[in-house]
Amino acid sequence: MAKTIIIYMAREWTTWFLGCLFFLVGTIFLFSSVEDLSQVFPRGFDFWLEDFWFWLLSYLPWLLPICCLGASLFSLSFARKRGEWTAMLANGISPIQSFSLIVILGFGIGLSSDWLMNGAGLRSMDMSDLETRSLKMQIGSERLWYFRSFDPSTGIGRDLQLFQYGEKGEDVMRLRATTAKWESEKGWTFYNGKFLGFYSAKGLPVIDENKSSLVWETIEAASLKGEVYQTKSPGISRSFDQLYGLDIPDDPTPYLWLQKRAKDMTLVEIERLLDRFPSSKGKEMISYQLRKAQLWWNGPACLVALIIGLGLGSARGSSTPAKLAGVSLLGALGFYFIRTLSDSLGEQQILTPMVTASLPYLLVVIGTFIFLKIQK
Repeated sequence: MAKTIIIYMAREWTTWFLGCLFFLVGTIFLFSSVEDLSQVFPRGFDFWLEDFWFWLLSYLPWLLPICCLGASLFSLSFARKRGEWTAMLANGISPIQSFSLIVILGFGIGLSSDWLMNGAGLRSMDMSDLETRSLKMQIGSERLWYFRSFDPSTGIGRDLQLFQYGEKGEDVMRLRATTAKWESEKGWTFYNGKFLGFYSAKGLPVIDENKSSLVWETIEAASLKGEVYQTKSPGISRSFDQLYGLDIPDDPTPYLWLQKRAKDMTLVEIERLLDRFPSSKGKEMISYQLRKAQLWWNGPACLVALIIGLGLGSARGSSTPAKLAGVSLLGALGFYFIRTLSDSLGEQQILTPMVTASLPYLLVVIGTFIFLKIQK
């Protein structure tokens, strides 16, 4: 009998979970379609199934915890209303037994949420077919890049201006090019531009005959004194049709990911950014580190929401759906208020990113425990 009840409770919970999921997805799809259909189908109806699937993946990770909470609350609420909960307890079946299969389902949904986040990231990394309006790359105090536009899918930037500086901030090299192409194996290739080399303590940079590298023509007097040659005029000026093989290994990929706001990025994108961005310890990375910690909580949040829902749904005096809906609404408002405050503390580096992301869930669990104590 116990096995039958466990399966019955799991089936009821699954029915409510799917109902909540279909309702929320349908509502979001309706509003997205009315506002701008290209949000759902960016490539038109020729690829409608694939585009719809990836659109759905972008919403599922944060919808799943809500559905776990709603399924737990309403399945138990209606079980109590129909007298099934009382009959189960009267037959000596404990709540822990009846919830065992539900918890396993919630654990599986949490794991799938992590998988879905990774799946959502694959498309945005492999299908970067939109051209950014401009791109700026600051490489420490050594180099500064400006592109009027850059296409991530081809690695081609247009209207480039490149400035390279010496140890004392003096001009070493300037390069302008109509087009510049980045290839991870070959590096940068520049087309239709002009190269300017300046005298510095290191010497004068010139392009070799093969146009494959820079050669330094040293100036002995300046080198011995460690001083910059006293002129602001370029020592060499050359136009070129194609220039390649320069020792400039500046990968534009991390700077392209910085074009997106942290809250619009997936876990895969953020991990790639933090791994490859040269100054990942800087303050500009705080929002991305915080977002990574929040996304990490998406999977565990399903289990936390499920347990909270089961606790509230099985609490004494919490049998009516209206009362549970009111408590859930207050809890949700409290959660987002705490999360906003916690995010503010994290952005000011008062709390670490993981503590910032974990604090709202910890306080919600404590609040639920206090509520259940009061109910008893």
